[in-house]
Amino acid sequence: MSSDTQIFIDSINTNKVKKLISIGSSLKICLVAEGEADIYPRLGRTMEWDTAAAHAIINEAGASIEEYANKGQYKLRYNKKILLNKWLYVES
Repeated sequence: MSSDTQIFIDSINTNKVKKLISIGSSLKICLVAEGEADIYPRLGRTMEWDTAAAHAIINEAGASIEEYANKGQYKLRYNKKILLNKWLYVES
């Protein structure tokens, strides 16, 4: 986990218990899609192939996956010249 991720987690003001799960990015995205998690911030490196299938699943679940720095403005994009994703944010 990056220090940026820890800062993000610490900043969440909630009465819910915060639970951290150590599995791959696509599986964490699927946890949000099935309602087992509320959010997934990925403030680190992923490649398009790490997120593409889970992105389709999250879309069908009616949730969103977006660029973290531009939440609410830019959905995660694919088929870029450089296949590295920007930081991302998944929310139910």
